[in-house]
Amino acid sequence: MAYDPKGLHNVIPGMSNTNDRLWMLNTTDAIATVNTSNYISDGVSRGMQQGDTVLVKVRASLPLGAVSAQYFAWVKDVGTGSDGYGVDITDGTEVAATDTD
Repeated sequence: MAYDPKGLHNVIPGMSNTNDRLWMLNTTDAIATVNTSNYISDGVSRGMQQGDTVLVKVRASLPLGAVSAQYFAWVKDVGTGSDGYGVDITDGTEVAATDTD
């Protein structure tokens, strides 16, 4: 499946001229697809900056299907794609789904 802009939300806007923003990306795509350069093809126009944190939730369906995995990532590069509006996020560190109780 392709990137769905409705799945990207700015959770914490941060202060101006900082890279302290927190983004939530809900997607049905695997993290190996999501962390591909220019997957988020409108990141720059939406205000993403290098260093911003991105929480990625992989869901069975959008908008609120069951979560199968969650990752912490950050914006590694901005201005990707032929139009210069895309971003590249890091590979992402999986948040373990351990629940021992």
